[in-house]
Order: sequence, then structure tokens, then C-alpha cells
Amino acid sequence: MTLRRAHDRLWRWLAGRDGAARPGLPFDEALAPVPVLALVALVVNDRVLKAEVPSWFTGKLSDVAGLAVAPLVLTAAADTLAYAAARLGAPIDWTLRRWKLAVAIALTGGVFALVKLWAPAADALAGLLAGVFGQARIVADPTDLLTLPALAVAWWHGRRTLAQVPHGRVAWAHRRGRRPAFDDVAAAGGDPARVAALEDAVAAWQDGPPPPAIDRALAALRGLDRP
Repeated sequence: MTLRRAHDRLWRWLAGRDGAARPGLPFDEALAPVPVLALVALVVNDRVLKAEVPSWFTGKLSDVAGLAVAPLVLTAAADTLAYAAARLGAPIDWTLRRWKLAVAIALTGGVFALVKLWAPAADALAGLLAGVFGQARIVADPTDLLTLPALAVAWWHGRRTLAQVPHGRVAWAHRRGRRPAFDDVAAAGGDPARVAALEDAVAAWQDGPPPPAIDRALAALRGLDRP
């Protein structure tokens, strides 16, 4: 088993099952080994390493880890709220989309730049976070902008999530009757033939139990069809 396939299988275990009959909740982009490790690194660094071995490295490590995971947490949180609204009848798309990923990355980068360049913004955000987590310290430091390329990790992993069909996308497509519903999957690198097979299987699903072809197509796009 290759490292990539091992990563993806662990990802599916962390994020939970998602299929036609049992759709998963829309936060799978945040529950994968890469973002989870980034979040763990952020917490350990902020709570332990900065106090024990304060240095430029521990300062920058928090920025890198935070930038890598924050956009994915934002999209997951927003789509979970959208899912709750949809359950109440709101005609809203609760699944990950390319535009949502792009907005989350732009918002993260914009806020990060603002607090690193303007001390009052840093103090305001620190106060907000302290109200949630009990304590927070943010220092305005323009050199921290050198860590902005870490946002590429969020973009890379978000696109991988899209290419493997985000949780809930099949359920949304079936309920809304939208076609095409998987254009983001293909645009993010999903195999065109497998995307077309999934599209056709969902379109053929009327009433009753979902066709087995849907879960086969999902497994193929997620690389779970091979031992």
C-alpha cells in the first residue's frame, strides 16, 4: 500500500463514512491526517513549545500550521452550519465548493496580513480568541508575512477533497436534482470517466434505494476500489 493510499484510507476513517444511502457530514476536508497534524502542531507549539523553548522558529511554526489548517476549518464550520439550515428547509448547498475554498483562503490571508501589519487589529483578534479559548497572544510582526505560502497547503488539500467528492455532495445532488453537480470534482482533478459514471448513476437514481453504481463510482474516485 502506497503512502498516499494509506493517507486516504486513514482520512476516510477519521472523516467517517459517506455514501448514497448514508451521507457523511460536510467537514471531511478538516478531518484528514494533514490538517489534523497541522492543528496538533499549532496547539502543542502554542501551549508548550513557545513557553519551553521560545524562539523565532516556534513563532513561525504557529503561523505556518495555522495558515495551513484555518481555511479548511472555516469551510468545514460554514458547511456544517449550512447543513443544519438545509435540514430546516433552506435551499442551500452545504457541501465544499471551489469558490468556498477560495473565499476561505482569501479571508484567512487577508486577516493574517492585517493583524501582522496593524497592532490594533492584532490586539482585537487576541481579545476575541481569549474570550473563546481563555488566553491568546498575537504580536504584529511584518516578517510573519513570509509564512503566507503555507496557504498553499490548504488549497492543495481542499482540491484533493473536491477531487474525491466532498461528503454530502451525492445527497445534495439527488435531493436538488441538479445536473451537472460534480463539475468541481472534475475541475479539481477527478478522473473524467469516473466523474461521468457518478453523474450518470446519480441522475438515474429516482425513488427507492440508491443504485450500487453510485457507491462504486465514489469508491473509485476516492481510490478505495483497490485492496
